[in-house]
Amino acid sequence: MTQHRRLRAGGLFAGLAVAGIVVSGCAGGTAPASPSAEAVACDPDADVTITVGERPTADQAANLEAWENAVTAFEKAHPNITIDDEETKYDVSTFPALLVGGTLPTTLQVPFTDIQSLIERGQAADITAYVEDDEVLSQLNPQLAAVTQDADGRTYGVVRAAYTMGLIYDRALFAQAGLDPDAPPATWDDVLEAAATVTEETGQTGFIIPTTANTGGWLLTSMSYSNGDLVEQVDGDTTTVTLDTPGMAASLQFLHDVRWEADAAGANYLYDNNAIRDDIAAGVIGQSLNGANLYNSLVIGRGMPKEDFGLAPFPTGDDPVGVLGGGNIQWYNPKATPDQICAALEWTKFYFLDRYVDEEAAVTWAEAQVADDLPVGLPEVPVVSDEQYETYLGWIEPYINVPRENYAAYLDSLATATIVPEPAKKAQELYAALDPIVQAVLTREDADFSELLSSAETQVQDLVDAE
Repeated sequence: MTQHRRLRAGGLFAGLAVAGIVVSGCAGGTAPASPSAEAVACDPDADVTITVGERPTADQAANLEAWENAVTAFEKAHPNITIDDEETKYDVSTFPALLVGGTLPTTLQVPFTDIQSLIERGQAADITAYVEDDEVLSQLNPQLAAVTQDADGRTYGVVRAAYTMGLIYDRALFAQAGLDPDAPPATWDDVLEAAATVTEETGQTGFIIPTTANTGGWLLTSMSYSNGDLVEQVDGDTTTVTLDTPGMAASLQFLHDVRWEADAAGANYLYDNNAIRDDIAAGVIGQSLNGANLYNSLVIGRGMPKEDFGLAPFPTGDDPVGVLGGGNIQWYNPKATPDQICAALEWTKFYFLDRYVDEEAAVTWAEAQVADDLPVGLPEVPVVSDEQYETYLGWIEPYINVPRENYAAYLDSLATATIVPEPAKKAQELYAALDPIVQAVLTREDADFSELLSSAETQVQDLVDAE
């Protein structure tokens, strides 16, 4: 059964200002002057060639075929536009040099965490005039669209996908352990109790998270938000790293208790994000934390039975700040011509967005997904307005092939979710500093939380200050 519900706009990304990332502009900064898009019109019929990044690599045969088919279909629908696609992906370490050298594509994906700094440095095209009256782009979720805007409300990117963190759980293991798969844990105490029960009744790992390659720090940050504390505070031009906090200590105490009190954390405390997905899909882990967009990775990519995939809202602690979220923003090269930018926006709409606002595109997409045994109706944070997303669900309802009723709690939570973005400064370095702390708590019963957190706080603050 398809569940239709409205998303209250006030919930989505309401936490952005709280997090110190002022959505309307990077705190304390003003984007350098750049040519106004208002003064430069484009010719939608002009012959133009654009470069598009993120072409799948040769080892991704299925994805590459689908991509090439999409490029062919797009060029057929837009005979004046030629796509020169390439494998280039966003890399923060090489992006500035490639931009200066003029070798970046016309458009590619950037993460939520980086768009404001790109705007501040004048490294993103002002696309305001091209999107504000566009039939498709004007219907995007205004709360998400705000992430791409500066202090004056001008737009520098298009949100093409968004996610929140969630509790991933194995419905089959829950049933085997005597737990109700339709009543997933809601609080950290609930998760701890369920973890102990799963391990006791099934012999499998009750709860564990990945702890390496910055993923442990990413998830620990998510837990800290849930337990009431941000990891950075922004005041004007000053960013203060805040790791030695009650919220972070509560998060580590939970991990300690799962490992040392409940003995329900299994035996692998050095999971990376791929290996833990393998074991979740194999049915040997009862609960974990991750992005709520894991269905494809687990069910399609790894063969987990779709009936076993469980998704619940991220667990809550005392006085939560919100739930960590993020997503993908389509970026446009500030060195591109107006005609190239307009063509790149047409590609963005064609490849990522049209199905949400056009019934024919939605049905065509859904039919193709079903024909290829791919999912229709996945849980997602809508990139369009709540009313439009409800309409979209109606269009694709005959084709929905995932058990959306299994994600009822998660879907309902989106109506009131306060979604808080990742840290604005040195996020990956911060996560890297937290990884060893997660590992230490899972491997040393007497790990000193405050000592570990204080040391990491100093380390990351030095990196922020040196920026």
